[in-house]
Amino acid sequence: MSEELGFSSPLVRVEVLREATDYQVTGRSIVVNLSPLDAWTLGNQPAAIPPFSSTILAGASVSGSLLLVLAVDETELGEQSARDLAWTDFYGPCDGVPVLLRSSQVEVEDVELDEGTVLHQPGLAGSVRTFRIKANLWFSPAGTDCGIHNQHDFIELHTQVSGQGRMQKFLSKDHSSLYEDQLLSPGNTNPVPFCLEQDGAYAYPWHQYKADTDCVWLALEYHRI
Repeated sequence: MSEELGFSSPLVRVEVLREATDYQVTGRSIVVNLSPLDAWTLGNQPAAIPPFSSTILAGASVSGSLLLVLAVDETELGEQSARDLAWTDFYGPCDGVPVLLRSSQVEVEDVELDEGTVLHQPGLAGSVRTFRIKANLWFSPAGTDCGIHNQHDFIELHTQVSGQGRMQKFLSKDHSSLYEDQLLSPGNTNPVPFCLEQDGAYAYPWHQYKADTDCVWLALEYHRI
């Protein structure tokens, strides 16, 4: 079953597939596996899309329990395009702040996840919880540091939709303390969530998204419920 999400638009058409079997992807599209189970593509041979990862498909079929499919128009996705879609300024209309535009956010689905497996924390093995997935799109122009921060009450992932960007980790709230750079091209999802579970909450390093070019990316949030 497919359903178009609320922030879908002619520039980025976004639909969720539930319990898909041999769903035909007709145009060039980014496919994101939201579930804790492998999804599968079929070209010359079956190939897995691991949990919380993504790929680009064109003229192939895909099967999986919970997938997002993003079809991107060839038109350049720039700041005016996002503003025309009524995306909001995350930092507000203030001088001296980064341009960071956000689409509306939607609730996608509830899933059961083993936190130890998702976060690669063996000590949490067997800790199965129910999470609610929320999703939205972001835009920032070339050269934007989107803001170093270290607090979220959810597990967060990012999938690049257009442009070239990166997720960065820092030792402190200072750009000079950068210690890890994860480069993102269209169709890439940052590997492994950044956070660890500590004392019932999620502990994040200082981190930020950086736009090398004009960028649109998908944010996925997994909220405990």
